[in-house]
Amino acid sequence: MDATLRTSPDVAVIRGAEPVPGLGVLPVRSFVLLGREPVLVDTGVARESEAFVAALETVLDPADLRWIVVTHADADHAGALPALLGRAPKARVVLNQISTGKLSGTVALPMPRVTWVNAGQALDAGDRVLRFLRPPMYDCPSTVALFDERTRVLFASDAFGAIVPSDVPTFDDAHESSCLEGMSFFCRANSPWLSDVRPERYEASLREVASLGASWLLSSHLPAVPAAKVGRVLARAAKLPAEGPVALASQDALDAALARAA
Repeated sequence: MDATLRTSPDVAVIRGAEPVPGLGVLPVRSFVLLGREPVLVDTGVARESEAFVAALETVLDPADLRWIVVTHADADHAGALPALLGRAPKARVVLNQISTGKLSGTVALPMPRVTWVNAGQALDAGDRVLRFLRPPMYDCPSTVALFDERTRVLFASDAFGAIVPSDVPTFDDAHESSCLEGMSFFCRANSPWLSDVRPERYEASLREVASLGASWLLSSHLPAVPAAKVGRVLARAAKLPAEGPVALASQDALDAALARAA
């Protein structure tokens, strides 16, 4: 875990990565918005909760958090939430009704500290307004993205994620073509419904992202994309529905991978 990347003085990126044998790594990102009411967007992988909290502590004292946004209930987005609930006693947990239900089997959410915000709504976080929206692709129907009107950063959750050759801080540091191909693979595997989507609806969702004029596109699973490269990412994303679903690997592929690792 590393929290040294800043896309602006008040936006810190907590960087982790998960190996994908034979393909590369999947970046895993969470984000801290510093200000009058500090905000944490997602909480990392469950099995690395302590490492996540340690990385967060290099940015701020968790006790100072006022909002913990869970973009959806997957274990790589809500992993350290149980560990943080006690260490951030003043923080409210921001999610929606579906995510609350999905988390209920693993996390005892303190419901008086829960704030429900849906796509199309906004959250006033003191010196910034966070606007929630449905991202263009996702694997969980409760997923939300959010746009910070102060910094004009788009936090895209799983949307535009990619399996990359190696974990690097920003898109400028990455091999662009490999990164975009990794995005095609990840997004079509993670959102298999893309091949069945109504083209006009999907194109409209990409136009909505473009219209934000984001200063950074910060996906949970992609090196940070600066404004100058957002158009390249959107152009590649526009092609995904026509590329069809990803064929998943078979047991033979798993056996071969295990043999190589032995």
